[in-house]
Amino acid sequence: MRKRIDEAVDHPITEVLDRRETPKTVGVNNTDRWTWCDALYMAPPTLVRLYAATGDKKYLDFLDKEYRQTYDQLYDHGANLFYRDGTFIDRRTSNGKKVFWSRGNGWVYAGLALLLEKLPPDYPSRPFYEKLFRQMTPAIVAAQQADGLWRPNLADPQQFKVGETSGSALFVFGLAWGVDHGLIDRATYWPAVERGWRGLKTRIKPDGYVGYVQRVAAAPGSFDANSRGAYGTGAVLLAGSEILRALGDATKVAPEKVLAAAQAQVDADHTPRAYARLVPLRDDDLAWENDHIADRIYGPALRNGIENSGIDVWFKSVPYPVVDQRYRNERLYHISYHKDHGNGYDGYKVSNSRGDGGLGIWRGGRIVTSNTFISDAVIWTRPDVAEFTAEYEYPPVPGHDNIHEARTVRLHMGDRLNEITSRFTINGKPVAGLEIAVGLETQHPKAEMDFQPGAGWMTVWETVDGKGLGTAAIFAPGTVLKMMRLPQNSDLEQDEQALAIVRTDANGTITYRAGFGWTGERQIMSKDAWTKYVEAQSGSSREKTH
Repeated sequence: MRKRIDEAVDHPITEVLDRRETPKTVGVNNTDRWTWCDALYMAPPTLVRLYAATGDKKYLDFLDKEYRQTYDQLYDHGANLFYRDGTFIDRRTSNGKKVFWSRGNGWVYAGLALLLEKLPPDYPSRPFYEKLFRQMTPAIVAAQQADGLWRPNLADPQQFKVGETSGSALFVFGLAWGVDHGLIDRATYWPAVERGWRGLKTRIKPDGYVGYVQRVAAAPGSFDANSRGAYGTGAVLLAGSEILRALGDATKVAPEKVLAAAQAQVDADHTPRAYARLVPLRDDDLAWENDHIADRIYGPALRNGIENSGIDVWFKSVPYPVVDQRYRNERLYHISYHKDHGNGYDGYKVSNSRGDGGLGIWRGGRIVTSNTFISDAVIWTRPDVAEFTAEYEYPPVPGHDNIHEARTVRLHMGDRLNEITSRFTINGKPVAGLEIAVGLETQHPKAEMDFQPGAGWMTVWETVDGKGLGTAAIFAPGTVLKMMRLPQNSDLEQDEQALAIVRTDANGTITYRAGFGWTGERQIMSKDAWTKYVEAQSGSSREKTH
C-alpha cells in the first residue's frame, strides 16, 4: 500500500480536476484527485497515520495541498457544508433547495476528527482544520431532526423524509469526538450526541441488524428498514465507541482485554445459529455454517495454487458455530482442523474439483472452471440465515470478453443444503442458454452415485475415515439436460465426479441447492436416510430453482 501511496505523493497531478469537465492531461481521470467529498474520509486519516509511522513530512504536505483543493472547489461558505462533487453545485431539489448529501458530509466530518486525532499540534495548517470542524458543527446540528437523526439531504429534509443511519452515525461520532477533545463545547453539543444515539438505537434490530442505511450512492436516495451496508454498521460502532470514550468508560480496560473477554463470551456461547465470515488471515477464505454443516470457498490469495472455485466441506458434529474456533486454533496454536478434536474436522478433499456443488461452464464436453473468487461480501449473518456473494471470471467465449459470474449463497438454519444462485454476464449483459456443469466430487474410487435427472437431483454416498458421507445437488424437475459420472482425471488430480448439466435462463441465471450429510453428526446415518432426505427436499416449498 505504501508503494502505491508514494507513487501518488511523489508524482502528484497538477491539473485542477473537476467532475464537470474532462481532464486535459492525457491518461488522467477525474477520480485521480479528491474531486468528491467522500475522499476526505478515505485519504487524509490514512496519510496522517503514515506520517506518524514514518516521520516523513511529505505525507502531511501532500494531504494539505489536496485537501485545500477539494475544499476550495466543494465547500459552500454560506451553508458551511460540502457538495458531494462539482456536479451538485448548481443542482436543486424539486423544493428549490441545495443538495448537501448527509453521508457525504458525514464522511468529511468524521474524516476531520480522524485527521485531527493524529495531526501534530505544531503543524502549520492545523488551525485551518480545527476551524473547519468548528464551522461545520453548527450547520450539522441545525440539520438534526426531532427524532435525533439526519435526513439524506441536509438542506431539504422533505426530499426524503426518513432518518438515514450511516450519515447520522458519522455525525454522532464526529460530535462525540469534538466534545471529548475539547474542540466544541460540551454543554452546547452533547445533547445532540444523546439525541443522535437514541435515534440510532431505533435502527438496530434485536439481532444486531442495522437497517435504514442508504445503499452505495453519490446523492440522497431512498431506503427502508431492510436497507443495509457494512459502512452503516461500522459507523454505528464508531459512534458508540466514541461515546464511551467521551464518557470516560472506554479507557478503564485495555483494548486487548476487551477483545479477550468478548472472545471468551463467544466461545462459551453454544447457541446454534447460522454464520458466515471472511478469513483474510487464512488466504482469503470465505467460510459459513449452520447447525448441521459448514463449508468454505477460496479467495484471491490462492490464485496461484491448485484451489479454484470448488466448494469445500467441513464436517461438524455439534449444532453451534465452529468456524471461528477452528481458524483461530489453527493459526494461533497450530491445532490442525484436519483432525477431529471433538466437534468435527476438515476431512474432505476439494483440490481443483467442483467439490460439493461447485460449478463450471460446460464447453465442448469438458468443464471450464474459474479461478478463486475475485471479490466477495458477507451480506448478512443472522441467527436464522447466512448469506454472501462471490464473483468469478471465466475464460472468454471465442470472439467475446470474459464471462463474469455473480454468485449468491444462502444457508438457512436446519438445512443441509445451500441455496445457490449464479448469474452469468458478458460486459454486464446476461448470457442466456449457457450450459453449466454442477459437480459433486468423490473422495474415493467407486463411490455410489444416484442420478435422477427427471426428478432433478443427484447424490453421492461414500465412506470417509470410517464414517458415511452423502453429498447432493437438487434442481427444478425437468430443467436438467443430463447427468453423468465423470471419470477420474489423473492429470488434473481429480477423482470421479457426479455432474449435472443445466442451462442458464433468459436472465443468465441458474439456481439450485447443494450440500451434505455426515454420519458423524449422528442424524443422517445411512445411504437410504440420505436419499430419503434429498427426495423430500427436492419437493421442498423453499425450492426456487430453474
